[in-house]
Amino acid sequence: MKLSSLPIFALVICSLFSCSEKSTEQPVSTVTLKEAYADKFLVGATLGASMFTTANHPSLALAKENFSAVTLDNDMKWERINPLPGKFNFEIADQFAQLGVDENITTVGHVLFWHSQTPDWVFKDDEGNLLTRDALLERMRERAKMFATRYGSRVKIWDVVNEAIEDDGTLRKSLYNKIIGDDFIEQAFIIADQEMPKDATLIYNDYGMDRIGRRDTVLAMVKEFQQKGVRIDGIGLQGHWGMINPSVEIIDTTLTLYAATGLRLHITELDVDFLGRDNFGANVDITKLKATPENNPYPDGNVRPEAEAKFAKRYTEIFQQFIKHHDSIDRVTFWGVTDGDSWLNSWPLEGRTNFPLLFKRDGSTKQAHDDVIALVK
Repeated sequence: MKLSSLPIFALVICSLFSCSEKSTEQPVSTVTLKEAYADKFLVGATLGASMFTTANHPSLALAKENFSAVTLDNDMKWERINPLPGKFNFEIADQFAQLGVDENITTVGHVLFWHSQTPDWVFKDDEGNLLTRDALLERMRERAKMFATRYGSRVKIWDVVNEAIEDDGTLRKSLYNKIIGDDFIEQAFIIADQEMPKDATLIYNDYGMDRIGRRDTVLAMVKEFQQKGVRIDGIGLQGHWGMINPSVEIIDTTLTLYAATGLRLHITELDVDFLGRDNFGANVDITKLKATPENNPYPDGNVRPEAEAKFAKRYTEIFQQFIKHHDSIDRVTFWGVTDGDSWLNSWPLEGRTNFPLLFKRDGSTKQAHDDVIALVK
């Protein structure tokens, strides 16, 4: 019924008492991700150093408003926070930890032990020789103790070990593995359990967790830890996915198998590679790949509506699986806040304009954002 068709009396009554034919339910566009999924799981994003060093950074404001968990992308990694013996850079990490307190947002420590972005000195003695097993384990313990002492319970979740298993299920031949041995991951979790706050959540994090070799090794590792009494609280699935792969069926199966361990699941680094990377080849040196009109079709940032609709459909089917398995999932974290923050703008192609997240470069929401919220409204 149009308002103009109401009797005069009714118009007066409506003006006095704010009559409305609209639903009292809050519109999707005004509901934030963290509000929509509050009874399902935490919804997070990663933050970069520039968000803390730039006054009134728009992505930081968006993160505070829309997310219930945050991860620091680089500035807790060993090379950033402790690049040389005795030299520490705590400025960004300190602000990050305090942000969680000030904004009542769950903070995620990324990462305790990772083969990449770890300076060479960590593995060597004063003469430049590789450390002994015991010496490296002690150095790892010092790092865990440092974080525990400085941040305590302000950082709630920790990626204890990151990316230590290859696609085929073998252990990555990192210096951690070479010096400590095949029980490196186990020793890392023992140290974390002993040194980190008892209320911290300790997880193993990796990419390609749907790939059978890695998946089966992680499942076997978790079972072994549980039998030995080695504490591990969660499994982190990075979720750097594409528009087609992994399929919905594979995502469903993957979540089902990991949930069967009894551990809590964390989707830790979610994005959807809008432009894809399948044609670039797994063995190509990515530093030599450059953006071209063929592989970078939207350099001005204007994506066609039909492409946006396909993107929204992909995110919708992914979140339908998260909702299906929400009883096992504690957190879903996007790798970045807006498209402009995404690492996929420079990997695997330098200078590419990619669109993998729910917020556009100007901070406005996409159809995918609204459709993901509509799933639970």
